[in-house]
Amino acid sequence: MITRPTPIERLAEYAAVPSLSGAEAELADLIAGQLAAEGIVVHREGNNLWVELGAGRPRLLLNSHLDTVPPGQGWTADPWLPRRGEGRLTALGANDAKGCVAAMVESFLALHRQMVHDKRKFSGTLILALTAEEETAGTGLAAILDRLRPLDAAIVGEPTGLAPVIAQRGLMILRGVARGRAAHTANTPPQAAANAIVLAAENILRLQSFDWGPCHERLGRAHAHVTGIQGGIAHNVIPDVCEFRLDIRTTPLESHAALFSRLKAFLHSELTVHSDRLVPVETSSEELIVRVACSVSGRPPAGSATMSDMVFLSGIPAVKLGPGQSVRSHTPDEYILESELAEGVATYAEIVRRYFAAYQDETQRNHVP
Repeated sequence: MITRPTPIERLAEYAAVPSLSGAEAELADLIAGQLAAEGIVVHREGNNLWVELGAGRPRLLLNSHLDTVPPGQGWTADPWLPRRGEGRLTALGANDAKGCVAAMVESFLALHRQMVHDKRKFSGTLILALTAEEETAGTGLAAILDRLRPLDAAIVGEPTGLAPVIAQRGLMILRGVARGRAAHTANTPPQAAANAIVLAAENILRLQSFDWGPCHERLGRAHAHVTGIQGGIAHNVIPDVCEFRLDIRTTPLESHAALFSRLKAFLHSELTVHSDRLVPVETSSEELIVRVACSVSGRPPAGSATMSDMVFLSGIPAVKLGPGQSVRSHTPDEYILESELAEGVATYAEIVRRYFAAYQDETQRNHVP
């Protein structure tokens, strides 16, 4: 008789393998070997791997990421030594997002066994893609997406408490430069100085009265934080240049280009875009995958302040959903409850079944060939 790991045992095995962004190879090897041992053909590109089950349309993607952030201060034990107790598993990445990875692998294998051993037919194609460098927005899902197409819908595994997240914020990073005039501090009274640091501070304070645009139903308004400032060359020289950095979290209600244009006109400093490729994302609540995910999870559609690989799925109806809670991510003694993980396994599998059935029903009703 074959002895298979329980979901929590599988997660503990994954969490014991360090997989910082860019160093996911060992974990990818482990999971690829487990899938191959079940007779599944595994595709691999770098530290990204994917497998398929079934045939034809629709093509549904399950995706989550293998990498974690480095452990911060405050851990009470080895972050890579999984600890079980009180109905939870504590380890780096247990919540973000190896819990989702383990739940997706469990669901995929259960569906595979039903199809192969119980001869149950699949009315579509399920793709499981476990990808790298999500935490650094690197060469993960985006690098292999063209290999996975066409895609009719996607579920992105992130800890959402199994709430179907259909909108997430984007990120725009701007560089501001305030310019003054250098002078000797002894010879220049403050009221006559063109101090670049003071000018930068005045601009930063002006942001408090900036119109951040309309309020999104699930995300609220766009907002910004000053996350860096640098100026001055010596204690006795009035600085002529001061740079500051803005981290702006955006919503789907205004494009990055439009928001940047308004900010540039509003501030008196020079503004340039450092990064704007991580755009906000939103899926209509009327999409089939959203309706199915809400029905299965019993939770209404939600929004998320954090980003994910959902950003690369523009044009594909996508839902961000997974076991665990976002507030535990990137924290000391990160954990996931065994009950959350078990519910995640069941939820993913049931979404797949219902989505395929509903897709076929709608296709027949609409007489789409």
